[in-house]
Amino acid sequence: MKQSPISAPEKCLLCDNKELTKHLELKDYFLTEETFHIYHCPACSIMFTWPKPESHELPAYYRSKDYISHSNKKSDLQSRVYQFIRNYTLRQKIRLIRRFTKGNMILDIGCATGEFLNQCKKRGYTTTGVEPDEQARGYAAGVHGLNVTEPGELNNIPPLTFDVITLWHVLEHVEDPDERMEQIYRLLKPGGYVFIALPNRASNDASHYGKYWAAWDVPRHLFHYDRNSLKFLAEKHLFEISDIRPMLFDSYYISLLSEKYMNHSLCFIRAAYRGFVSNFMAGMGNNEYSSLIYILRKPGAKIKAADAV
Repeated sequence: MKQSPISAPEKCLLCDNKELTKHLELKDYFLTEETFHIYHCPACSIMFTWPKPESHELPAYYRSKDYISHSNKKSDLQSRVYQFIRNYTLRQKIRLIRRFTKGNMILDIGCATGEFLNQCKKRGYTTTGVEPDEQARGYAAGVHGLNVTEPGELNNIPPLTFDVITLWHVLEHVEDPDERMEQIYRLLKPGGYVFIALPNRASNDASHYGKYWAAWDVPRHLFHYDRNSLKFLAEKHLFEISDIRPMLFDSYYISLLSEKYMNHSLCFIRAAYRGFVSNFMAGMGNNEYSSLIYILRKPGAKIKAADAV
């Protein structure tokens, strides 16, 4: 697809700082082969995809039978690996939530086909989902019987409704992080928790693969976070960071996709090795795993001793 020349952004999309640096030029290796740039803001530490597609253009970048989070395809090996890992991590996520929270009102933003919320429902949670993709939303409602709505309905939900809000690899897709964090703050009860899973651009696998790192995923990933940029966003919206946890399986899956983008042979073997190395390096030193779960708390209620980490 032919593109017009890409001009530089005038300011940071998160903090309006005008002193930006270009970090990478890369392609949408997943779907369109279009070229995008990633810019870095030294003021807030965010990186963002440029040019940023218009809102009406974004759905086209998700229209692929291979976009696994919007389907339950299990026919090929890559999809089966994804399904296996997802089923295991679903239980881990619920255990993590129960360690920090006591209430049973949960909102999952970007719930896709509703697998996580369905497991929550089975464990006694009162669930609400938000999902922009119509097909995935229909699957969650029709197959799992979940209450799932469009993102635009977030503003119509009464304030202080939820004990827990989750965004599992969703915030990087959000066009306006400030608006989303304001919505979350309004909807969360005092003392409630937000669980935000994000790819970590400071990880060893990100450094190793460079422009082929699959978690850049331009232009579907509009923003690219590290610890400092997420801390900036959280504090800007009055959240406290209670803990940061690794997602150990992500290094293997992201490495597999990255190897495929590089057209390497023996992708699974290479990915297994690189995933192990990435986790090993993080565990031995800087804790910069391929993906991180940021656990944010809305101030207001007294922290119970059992919740302290």
